[in-house]
Amino acid sequence: MSDGWSKEELEASVQAYREMLSMQQSGKKFVKKSIYRELSERFGRKSGAFERRMQNISAIYEESGLEWVVGLKPQKNIGSAIKPQLIEMLNLDRQPAEDAIVRELVIAEIEADQHCAFNPSDVEDARKRMVANIVLRRGQSGFRKKLLDAYGTQCAITGCNQPEVLEAAHIHPYKGQHTHVVSNGLLLRADLHTLFDLYLIAIEPETLRVRLSAALSKSEYAQYEGQPLKTPTLASAKPCLETLQWHADQCPWLKSPSGSSG
Repeated sequence: MSDGWSKEELEASVQAYREMLSMQQSGKKFVKKSIYRELSERFGRKSGAFERRMQNISAIYEESGLEWVVGLKPQKNIGSAIKPQLIEMLNLDRQPAEDAIVRELVIAEIEADQHCAFNPSDVEDARKRMVANIVLRRGQSGFRKKLLDAYGTQCAITGCNQPEVLEAAHIHPYKGQHTHVVSNGLLLRADLHTLFDLYLIAIEPETLRVRLSAALSKSEYAQYEGQPLKTPTLASAKPCLETLQWHADQCPWLKSPSGSSG
């Protein structure tokens, strides 16, 4: 049970919502109240509760940039235990890797909301933790310095030369000092580092061109699709093609060099 809702109730709500959306898209008429009443009689819960749950589902569709059922205005006040379950049940035709990423981000966001209450007496400690997190995120200092030198303090994708926002991104995730080698790294602007780690951005090994998941196709990042990667002049500092291939293999949406895929 989650906030009083069983898995069966959530699955039935998702199924009913999908049926309504399908009828809406095909132009068929349907009565929402009849559907809520049927669910109410089946599970012994008030019709209004199912209507509100349907509005929560609309909110998830809206967040994903997808069409939702007209008349079921998105309501984002979804229970912290329920939202990840609904996202998993809905799936929304995402590639498996991207779907898992979204679930992880939702759970992380919920946990952050629950554990990060502001404490004015702890501002100094919070500042220290923030600085420590930035240092950790940028990458181990020696590794980052080598990448800054190799890439001439420029983001390998955007060319941004503001050192404060440039981070040492591992192509293959960090697994000890042996992965702290320049050929296993890219110097990336902080936001692109995040997208690269989430496998929403990849570098095509054959062409060394930037590839983007379709999830980013309508975003400001679309401008980087197909752009050549900026690489170091020194051969030993260039990214290892085998490692780039490993990263690309983690991106199920990456199919061909002709453009981003869903």
